[in-house]
This record gives sequence, C-alpha cells and structure tokens, in this order.
Amino acid sequence: MEYVLHVLAMFCLYSILATSFNLLVGFGGLFALSQAALYALGAYATAIGAGTLGLPFPIPLIMSVVVAAVMSALIAIPALRVSGHYLVVVSLALQIIVLQVALNWKGLTGGTDGISGIPQYTFFGIRIDTPGSFLVVAAIAAVACFWVCRRLTRSPFGRALRAMRENEAAAQAVGKNILYMKVTVFAVSAGLAAVAGSLFARYFTYVGADSFTIDETIYILAMVILGGAGNLWGSILGAAILVILPEALKFAPLPVDIADKLRLIAYGLVLMVILRFRPEGLLPEPRGKKAMFVPVDAEGGKGDAEALFEGGAGEPGSVTLEGRALKKTFGGITAISDFSIELKKGRITGLLGPNGAGKTTAFNLLTGFLRPTAGEIRLHGKAIGAKKPHELVGAGVARSFQDLRLFTKMTVIENVVVALPRQSGDSLASVFLRPLKVREEERANAARAMEILRFVELDKKAHETAEDLSYAEEKLLVVARLLATGAEVLLFDEPMSGLDQTTLQEIFPVIRKLAANGKTVCIIEHNLDVIKELCDTVYFLDEGRAMATGTPEALMNDPELAARYFK
Repeated sequence: MEYVLHVLAMFCLYSILATSFNLLVGFGGLFALSQAALYALGAYATAIGAGTLGLPFPIPLIMSVVVAAVMSALIAIPALRVSGHYLVVVSLALQIIVLQVALNWKGLTGGTDGISGIPQYTFFGIRIDTPGSFLVVAAIAAVACFWVCRRLTRSPFGRALRAMRENEAAAQAVGKNILYMKVTVFAVSAGLAAVAGSLFARYFTYVGADSFTIDETIYILAMVILGGAGNLWGSILGAAILVILPEALKFAPLPVDIADKLRLIAYGLVLMVILRFRPEGLLPEPRGKKAMFVPVDAEGGKGDAEALFEGGAGEPGSVTLEGRALKKTFGGITAISDFSIELKKGRITGLLGPNGAGKTTAFNLLTGFLRPTAGEIRLHGKAIGAKKPHELVGAGVARSFQDLRLFTKMTVIENVVVALPRQSGDSLASVFLRPLKVREEERANAARAMEILRFVELDKKAHETAEDLSYAEEKLLVVARLLATGAEVLLFDEPMSGLDQTTLQEIFPVIRKLAANGKTVCIIEHNLDVIKELCDTVYFLDEGRAMATGTPEALMNDPELAARYFK
C-alpha cells in the first residue's frame, strides 16, 4: 500500500509540472526545454532555505517560487526576439547552466553529493513523513496549481496567449502586449514548477542534480503531448499514464530474465499507438462552443450596430493619420523615400503600384511594425512614430496583413473577441483579484462580438474554427477582427485579393459602410476594379516614392503610370 501511495504522490508532483509546462507549450506556443531546471531551482531553494538556513514554512516555498520566476526572465527576455528552434537553444542553455552550477557550487548546493537532511513538513504538530500523509499535501498542492492554471487559461489572458501562439504579429495587430504576455507566462509556469520542486525536496529530504536532467524535461513534455497540448485535463491524463503505467506493468506476469525489456517494449508500443491514432493528444484543445468562457447569446446586442462605430475626433474629410516625408532604408537599400500621405475621416484611400513599390513597407511604418529612418507620423496632429504596434492599436490605428494571419485554431467568435480593446481580463491581477468583473465583461464582449459578426454576415459561423472557413469568409473575418479593435484608422493589406467578382460585390458594401460610419480606411490593392469601385483618393507608389496622387479615374488614365504599373 505504501508503494501505491508513493506512486500517487509522484503523480501529483508530475501533474503540477505537466500543467505548468502546458501553459508555455500548449497555450503560449513557447517551446522551451528548461522546465526541469526550474523544477530544480524550486527544489534547491527549499533545500537551502529549510535545510541549510532553517527557515520555517512557508518561507522556503515562497523563496522557491520567487527564485524560479525571476530566473525564468533569463528565458523570457531572449524569447522576445527569438522563437522556434532558437528558443529551444536558449532554454536548453539555461538547463545546462543550472545543472552545472548545482554540480560545481559545492558550498551552496553540495555539488555531486547534493543536499540531504532536509526537514519534512510538520503541520499542527503532525509530521508528514509517510507516503500517505505526503499524498494529502501533494494532492492539495496539485489542485491549487491546477486551479491557478485553469483560471489563467479560461480568461481573456489565456485567449490572448493562444492568439500569440498562432501568430505574434497578428496578436500585436489587435493590441496585445507580447512583452507582458511572454514574461508573465514564463514567470507563472516557472513558479508552479518550483512548487513541485519544493514538494520534491520535502518528500525525499534530499536534492541532487541527477534528478533534474534534460531527460526530466522531455519526460514532462511527453506528458503534455500525450495528454493534449492546450488542454489542462490532458496534462493530468498524460501525467497519470506516464507515471502509473510503467509501475503497473511491473505487476504483469513476465519471464524474470527479460521482464524489464518486455515492459519497456510494451510501454513504448502503448505510446506509439496512442500518438498514431490521436496525434493531437488524448484530450485535444476545446473547440466550438466549449472554447468560450461564457454562454453566447446569438441574439445578444442585436440592433446595436451603431455602437460598433465609435467616432473619433474630427469632421468627415479631416485628416486623421498622416505620414510626412517618410523614409525607410535597410542597409544600402531604400524601400521608402520622401513619402507623404494623408488619411481622412470617412474616406477610403488606396495605395496602388507594382510589386516591390513599397506599399507594405509604408503600412508597416504607419502601424509601428517598422520605425522610419526619417520623417514623422502623426495621429490627429500628435507624433506617434515611437509607439509600438499594440500601443498604436490602443491609440486608434489597426491593420490587417496580406497573408490574413487569422488565429486559425481558434473559433470565429474568439478571433473577434480577442481583438476587443480594454479587457480587464488581459491583466493577471484582474484575472485573480476581480473575477466577477472579468466574467461580466466577457458576457458583454461576447454580445459585442456577435454584433460585429452579424455586420459582416458571419454570425452563423461563430463557433466554427477559423481554418474551416472558405477563403471569402476568411476575408470577412479579417474585416470583423479589425473592426473589433475599435480603431478609427483601419488599414487593409490586399483585402480583396483572390476573390471572384461575385464575392467582391458582397464585400464592397462592408468596406463602404466602414467609411460611411466615420472610419478612416486605407487599402493596398492590385485589382484596379477594386480601386476604382471603392477609393476616393489613390497614391501611386513606385520605387518607394509617391509618383502621383489623385482620383482613381485620373491615375488610371495617365499613360505614364499605366506603363509603370504594367511594366
């Protein structure tokens, strides 16, 4: 019985590690290989605090969480600039550094001998010195850590994490602060892993570097992948299978001389079969109506379309956003040179020109994704050239991308809700300290998102996954997501490309309504029929310069511009 209780206690520790790692990998899309190092930091901090320094509970536990959370910044900071295999390398470096420090700093960590004699827990005079009594403590800790993860992931912050996982640039383009999200999720994941490390130290009364190798990280990662990335219950299931299954196989009646090898074969075959037939994991990420945190009223907010168009400052025809003498160079290449543009309230402005003319670079400058080499950008007369993309969205300037960059693994309504501004649930403090307010806002935001989807006639597709939409519906979802930001300046990068004439006639009224209701609209487009049909003013760019400005008819009838465009 003691053996069974020990296995269950270890399952509790690994469930904490798996759920915390799922925050990074499954929800944040941050593939870091340092979870065992953070686990080790928690264990060593408790060993030093409780054993060497003799500090009373809960100070060693708090030390463990703080040390691991702070150390995780060593990963979070470079993760702001690197991703994919580069992040794997950076995080793997931290794993190696932590183990080398543990092995070589003998005065602090005991070196290869580790730290022994760590005092076990004592609560109300009761010593936690058996697997059964420790299981109670571990189970309480596992439930608490799971609650933290669930509260975080079932919130606007968790939705923003998944949006960041899908596409960081697109998340910034709807106003999400990537810096804040990455640092926060790294710190929370590290802190929870440290809780497991602290429990480990108290349970075994010994901490050594051999318990926290890279193999341990891979073991935890296997739990996340097996159970289902992006599903916290999947992490629990993955931990249960990988912790309990090997132990259960020990009771299988096998020949003594080959028992160990047969168990490994059986263990491997079970995992291969599961991953072959369930590559997304045993419990995949929730989709459809389950993806929303509150019930969605399909009729909620109906008839309130005017509320979608919160007017900005200025009269129709007044200049909202302008770029003055903009220049952008990349090394010795000049992409934009002496380019000036005015975008006016209630008007649709077009950027026209051959491929490589600098149109998208101009968009990137106006929306903060690139800093101009020279020149200035003003919104309602105020300089905004130093603002970051997510700050510009909050100020009132939002953009789409030529390659759409939808959050394809999220539902249609989630793509819209995540773009709504000023969500208190984007703050970690509000998620835990003001849950009722966050939930109330979530209901209101769901109703507003449905109204936006009705505006673009996608309300019937609200709970479908974005990747299942037709190409024309994806284009409409881009419009809906941009409208959801509440920005008064909307910049569309080739919103009509690849659409047939019938579909164009369905989307034209949507774009016109945006301008008619006071939005400042700018589009990049190669289709001359679209330019002629929609735009009030057109800027013709070539070789990074504005060659001409005028009405669509005037520019299209200019033989020199026609020659440049069709060259």
